[in-house]
Amino acid sequence: MRSRTPRNFAGTCARCFLKTEWCLCAELPKIRTNIQIIIVRHVTEEWLTSNTARLATLMLSNARILPYGGGERFDAQSLYGEDTLLLTPDAKPMVPTTPPRRLVLLDGTFRQARRMFKKIPELHNIKQCSLLSTGQRIPGLRRPPRSDGLSTIEAIAHALAQFERYELAEPLLATYAEFVRRSNLTRGRQHQPRHENYTPET
Repeated sequence: MRSRTPRNFAGTCARCFLKTEWCLCAELPKIRTNIQIIIVRHVTEEWLTSNTARLATLMLSNARILPYGGGERFDAQSLYGEDTLLLTPDAKPMVPTTPPRRLVLLDGTFRQARRMFKKIPELHNIKQCSLLSTGQRIPGLRRPPRSDGLSTIEAIAHALAQFERYELAEPLLATYAEFVRRSNLTRGRQHQPRHENYTPET
């Protein structure tokens, strides 16, 4: 599902992109983290209802989105800094001995993410890592091209659990599950994503 939100937001919340009668904004938790989350988002994702980076930044006080593409010059200044990790599924999984100060994620399709990495040379100087196996995934609004594929908000949740505190994952994943549930209901779909309390891998 890659439906787009109307540019005039007719009948739609301008923040969460859900239909106004299903708006989730009043129920969004505020989550404070020590790790700064930087999301490099492809411009084609901006108006997609299913984009989860938007939902994540509505909850995370220490997160921001950097748009990429559309002919605009990309400002890579925010990518610089010590103790920065680039989260990518193509790297080896790891848990650093000390938590990173900054976590960078590429938001888009797998193809777009690979192209962004190729075209943004500053990313090549950032240490890469992937997540340890989570064993948990919420049925989302899109079908991932690979079995271990995660949405951006799921990747952020599991990364915070592994790198900072596992309790941070629960409100992100629970809210995402509710977002998917309401999105499905607005489209007449009866499938309901099942969410269980997050538990760290042992």
